[in-house]
Amino acid sequence: MTYNRSDHPETNEMIGQRYLIVRQLREEPWGGVWLAQDNILRTEVSLKLLARDAPEWAAARDMFEHAAIAGLKLRHPQILGVFHVDKAEKFLYLVEEPFPGDSLMAQWVRQERFSLPQALHRLELLTQALAFAHQQGEVHQFLSPLNILLQGEDLRLANFAFAPAYGDEPQHLELRAYVPPEVINGDRLTPAGNVFSLGVLGFRLVAGSLPYPLTFDEPFPYRLEYPPADLEEIPVPLQNVLLRCLAEDPEERLPHAGALVSQLHQARELMHGVAKQSAAWRPEKSRRRWQPLAQAGPQLKKVWEQGLPHVQKVRDAAKSHLNTLKLLPRRLLWGVGLAVLTVALIIFGVKVGYQPASKPPPVTVTAPKPHSATVAAPVALPPTGGGPPLMESGEAGAPGGPSPAARPAAGPVQAHATLASPGAKDQRYLLVVATYNTMKPAEALQQRLRAKNQRAVVKIQKAGNKLQYQVRVGPLTGAKAAEDAANRIKTLVKITPKVVKLASKTAGRKKVRRPSR
Repeated sequence: MTYNRSDHPETNEMIGQRYLIVRQLREEPWGGVWLAQDNILRTEVSLKLLARDAPEWAAARDMFEHAAIAGLKLRHPQILGVFHVDKAEKFLYLVEEPFPGDSLMAQWVRQERFSLPQALHRLELLTQALAFAHQQGEVHQFLSPLNILLQGEDLRLANFAFAPAYGDEPQHLELRAYVPPEVINGDRLTPAGNVFSLGVLGFRLVAGSLPYPLTFDEPFPYRLEYPPADLEEIPVPLQNVLLRCLAEDPEERLPHAGALVSQLHQARELMHGVAKQSAAWRPEKSRRRWQPLAQAGPQLKKVWEQGLPHVQKVRDAAKSHLNTLKLLPRRLLWGVGLAVLTVALIIFGVKVGYQPASKPPPVTVTAPKPHSATVAAPVALPPTGGGPPLMESGEAGAPGGPSPAARPAAGPVQAHATLASPGAKDQRYLLVVATYNTMKPAEALQQRLRAKNQRAVVKIQKAGNKLQYQVRVGPLTGAKAAEDAANRIKTLVKITPKVVKLASKTAGRKKVRRPSR
C-alpha cells in the first residue's frame, strides 16, 4: 500500500458537513489521520480518512465498520478510542480519539532507544491493553510497532480491525517479523498469535533488535530453527517469558495476553529482587578514618581547659616583665598566649590523627617436641568480592555454613610434622553467582553458564520456611583463577559473582601422632 496520497483533504475543508479539518496528525495503514473540529459538539476529534477512489476501498470498508463495532467494546486507557464510522462525498472516515502521538515504528526509524525500565513499562502497558481486548473476544489483526502510538510516557494501541499493510518503504519491511508463523502458513489468527507478536515487540524493545534475522528474498520472513540473536541483552528473568512467547507452535505459547501479564509481573519481581540484592552486595564503606576525628572532640576540650591557665601565666609573666617598657599592647599579649595554645592543639591533633596500622595478633607456638608441634587454629577470613548474600547451609566449607576455621579450637593438635599455612596458590574459592526464590530462573542461569564452559551447579537450601536456589561455580584453586572466572562470568551474564574463600582442607584435618618404635 502506498502511504503518500495525492487526495488528502485540504486544511479547513468540511467533512460530512460536521468536521472541519485542522491539520494532519500522522500516516497510518489504510488511510491518513487528521485532527478535526467537531462543529456540533464543539470539541476536537481525529478522522481516519480513506478516499473513495482508492484501490483498497472495498476491503477497507469492512475494516472501518468492524473497527467502529469493536470500538464500542474496547474502552481502555491504552486503547485508542473509536466512536463512529461514516461516509462523505469523497471519503470514508472513522471518528477517533484525537491522540497526537507518533508510531513506535517512526521512533525506531529515527533510531530512538528506550532504557530498560522504559521498555518494560511500555511492554506491560501493551500487554494489559491486549489482555483486556482478549477478555472482550477481540484479537488485534496486526500487532506491530506501526499500530502503537506514543506521546511521551502515554501509549495507545490502535487499528484493531485492520489487516497487515506493510507499505512500500524499505524500513517497513521488518513488519513481517511480527506476523505469527501459523498466520503466514494460512491459519486463523488467535490470541496466541498476538502473544507471539508481543514476544517480538518485547525483544525489540528491550534488546534493541529483532529476535531472528529477516529473509526478505524468501516466502517465510524469518527462521525459527535458530536461537534468538542478542539473547544476552535480555535480563535473565525475562528471557524465559519471551522465549515462550516466541514458540513456533501456538500450543506451546501462553494462551492469551492475560497470562503474559502475570508472567511479566513475576519477572519484574525477580529483577527487582536481584537489583535489591545487588545493592546489598556492595561492601559497606569503612568508617575507621572518622574515628580519630570523633575521638578528638572531648580530648581537644580537655586540652583547652588544661592549657588555659598556662596561657594566662605566660601572659601575666610577660606583662610583669614588659610592663615598665610599655612596648607590647594587651592584644599582642593575648595573641602570644593563643599562639602557644594553637601550637599545642596542632601537636595533639597530629598525635590523635596518626594511628599506626593494626598488627595481627601474634601466634604463639609452643616449643616443639620431637616429631610434634602445636598449631593454632586458622583465623577465618571474611569473603572477598561482590555477589549475592550467603545462605545458611550445613555443608562444611560451603558459603553460609560454619567452616572449621570459624569453630573454636578444641586444644593443641599433635601432628607428625610442623604444619605450615597453605600458600595463596593452594587456596580454594567458590563463586556464588545469584540466588533465586524459584528453580526455573536458577536452571536457566545454570544452562547459560554451562553453555559458556562454566561449571555451574544449583544448590537448594532453606532460608526460614522458604527454599532458595543458589547458582554456584567452582571450587577453583588460586585467587587469580577465581578472580579471572568472576570477571569472565560478569562479562557473559552481566552479574558480578561473590568470591568466597573456602577453608583449606588441612585447616581442620587432625593427625594422630604415631607411636615411636
